Amino acid sequence: MDWRSAAASYTTSWTSNDLAAEAEADASFAALSELVRERWGDLPGRRGLDVPEGGEAFDSIVLRWAREDFPAVRARWPESTAHYGDDYDAYPARIQREARGYDEAGAAHVRMVTSTLADFQAYAQRTGRDPADQKTRQSYGEWHAAAHPDQTLLWPPARNGPCWCDSGRKYKKCCGTPAKN
Repeated sequence: MDWRSAAASYTTSWTSNDLAAEAEADASFAALSELVRERWGDLPGRRGLDVPEGGEAFDSIVLRWAREDFPAVRARWPESTAHYGDDYDAYPARIQREARGYDEAGAAHVRMVTSTLADFQAYAQRTGRDPADQKTRQSYGEWHAAAHPDQTLLWPPARNGPCWCDSGRKYKKCCGTPAKN
């Protein structure tokens, strides 16, 4: 056997072994993910996402409360701490993870809808829905995106565009920075 045949044989065996090890690692990771899901529910970044089954194309809407209304929303629905966090500083990171979760799940578009508590309560009263119900917030987000497209942002914004969280900073220096993602 000449050196070329030996090198080709070694490369083929190395590639086969490498692929087998990678497949085994992927299978182990999938099994671990399933075990975590069974025991503790969905993974944090994907928790509570309303995603269609079967890989169908979909659009998603992420409803977020305006900074000035955040304390009133928390006072109105104290149970929202589990979803929104304890304070406004933690809230944008949770909203960013939710938007990223939809994007990673295959959403064609992720739309960020910013709302005020007064507008949401007027919608709930006008439609006769319970404002404490998650489905009301979901339908409100869909209605608001359709009725006020000028107040709806596509996510993610341009890197050099203003951040969606109204911080006044560029997206890449705020919620879009790799350290936060």
